[in-house]
Amino acid sequence: MRSPEAAPTDGAPDPRPLTIVVVGATGAVGSDLLSVLHRSALPVGELRLVASPSSAGESVEVDGVRHRVHVLSGPPESMPVFEEADLVFLAVPPDVAREIGPAIAELGPMVVDIGGNLAGLAPLVVPAVNMDALVDGAREGIVSSPSAPAVLVSTVVAALRDLVPLRVGGTLLLSAGLAGRDGAAELSAQVVAMFNQKDPPRKVFPTGLAFDLQTSVGTVPRAPEGEADPLEGWTDAERRLAAEVAVLTGLPPTRVVLDLAVAPTFSGLSASLLIELEAPLDDGTDGTGLDEVRARLAEAPTIRQQDPVPGPRRLVGHAGAYVGRVRRDPSGNAVHLWAVADNLRFAAVGNAIAIATALWRDGRL
Repeated sequence: MRSPEAAPTDGAPDPRPLTIVVVGATGAVGSDLLSVLHRSALPVGELRLVASPSSAGESVEVDGVRHRVHVLSGPPESMPVFEEADLVFLAVPPDVAREIGPAIAELGPMVVDIGGNLAGLAPLVVPAVNMDALVDGAREGIVSSPSAPAVLVSTVVAALRDLVPLRVGGTLLLSAGLAGRDGAAELSAQVVAMFNQKDPPRKVFPTGLAFDLQTSVGTVPRAPEGEADPLEGWTDAERRLAAEVAVLTGLPPTRVVLDLAVAPTFSGLSASLLIELEAPLDDGTDGTGLDEVRARLAEAPTIRQQDPVPGPRRLVGHAGAYVGRVRRDPSGNAVHLWAVADNLRFAAVGNAIAIATALWRDGRL
């Protein structure tokens, strides 16, 4: 279990096996986490799986061993599954995370929330971007891994930190998979139904998604009576994304402007970004050249450059983000690029494991 001080004794990782709890183990994120956990640097010892009552009686095979799935019922302090645990991953909906996350942390385990559900209650962390925030998380016993789009955008912006980004804008294409297994299943059913000239199911995507594009994600909040809204027309999901990226990168929230749309793809995350830099972007003689931009991107450990950039389907199961089509903006002080990643393996699961690994290596687990 985490020590009360949540501080390392000698700066070295504890070699003993960790007791790890995965809450939401039967969902898309939880399942992907379990598929790679034993291949991570973490010394996995006892593994305990927890899911909603709908998974009662189930068991899950992990690394050749079958594990019983415990049902999440009642407050965490009443559930033996959390006793003497070292690390708890939360791969659950926002309302569930906010209800049980702080309570689990009070019991002693380090809690890593996946998806930014505990923003405001715990520091948002992408180790490749704002490692310093882990100190606060370790002290409080709870850390929040941001939403998948925020992980991707902040990783790219942070790679150009030495060139002083001033503003980031662009469009992110989400996939049906970001709505979980239900989203991917409905897209598949819509495709089949339309081929067979039947009415497609429209529960997850009420306006349809197969062979189409959903050009808005979330709802547009109404400004209080008599007050001006500087983000008029932007949805709550886009505002949340801007806030996450601003926290992670240090940019002012008003300098992060990102559109969200949903493409008819089963998985993956794609972003067309415009990043404004402090120095003029010219041939490199008196300012910043494209070669320097590419060099900074190449130095980022989780970014791979490739032209043309692979589509999201080809990146399923890849742990890195792919960046390409780096171009100079005609204004002379900005760069255009495409960034593509697996929303699960890179952004959700990959970042959560990176957080836990950093905490363990620092002797905080």
